[in-house]
Amino acid sequence: MTPQPSQHSQQPCRITADAFGAASADFAPATRRAYTGRLRAVQAALGSEPLTDAALSRVLDGMAAQGQSPSTLSLTVAAVRTAARRLGEPDPVGPLCEIALRTHRRAAPPARQVAAVDWAAADAAADTAAARGDAIGLRDAAVIAVMSDALLRVGETAALDAVDIGRADDGTGQVHVRRSKTDQNGDGASLFLRRAAIMRIDAWLTEAAIDDGPLFRRVRKGNRVTDQRLSARSVRAIITAAASQIGIDGASGHSLRIGSAQSLIRAGAQMPEAMLAGRWTSPTMVHRYAKSELAHHSAVSRLRPDHPTP
Repeated sequence: MTPQPSQHSQQPCRITADAFGAASADFAPATRRAYTGRLRAVQAALGSEPLTDAALSRVLDGMAAQGQSPSTLSLTVAAVRTAARRLGEPDPVGPLCEIALRTHRRAAPPARQVAAVDWAAADAAADTAAARGDAIGLRDAAVIAVMSDALLRVGETAALDAVDIGRADDGTGQVHVRRSKTDQNGDGASLFLRRAAIMRIDAWLTEAAIDDGPLFRRVRKGNRVTDQRLSARSVRAIITAAASQIGIDGASGHSLRIGSAQSLIRAGAQMPEAMLAGRWTSPTMVHRYAKSELAHHSAVSRLRPDHPTP
């Protein structure tokens, strides 16, 4: 029997993408853009119809029929809920929306995880990039090393400035991430960098003659380094191309983050350590990225003695 919408979810919700945009200046830019885009899609689908649980569930059905993924549907619901809360409106998401999400998640084919670039592969990719001997190669090698060590997202990497890199007396260092997807308050995080990563960064900074401003920049023909910051899209393209160079197809901007999570668990890191390294607030993503590695480090694998085959 199909549940009926609750009284709460039947109350029309009066939110717009523009109102949310004006009220969400403290959000991370990427999150604000993503949520605003989903709110505009909902507005376009509803027209003048009030936003209720029933109306939103029909919008979700329509999006699924157009081939949009369950993750996009979930993002849409998150955007609506967040906007309603931020604007002081009733939450329109009720049982009908929850049923729509569950239905379309079950109907969707299993998601294919992108290819991982673990520590060994990251070192090989950085070596291959640096072997070019030009500014692009040195820059790409530094990008790969920093993202692999600090488990950075592409947007965080693009936003780095030269002053965000700190150095210790032993040759190691740290990178300061001022704001991230899971740090809406902008508290920032300082993350460890190996000596190898610091050497990659210094080789790039020397070649590019960078003292301050954006850390990773566009390089034009003739090995000319510009003042323009790399975009998140450009960082993503660097990872994809570098992975392809060492024979890893299907890489994405998340591949270094996934691979480092797997390498951490493989090396014996406990779940809280992996979560801290990747700045995850729950173990869900570590489980998703490193299922196989976690199985081989389970309590059974550590504690139960093997039994010889007769």
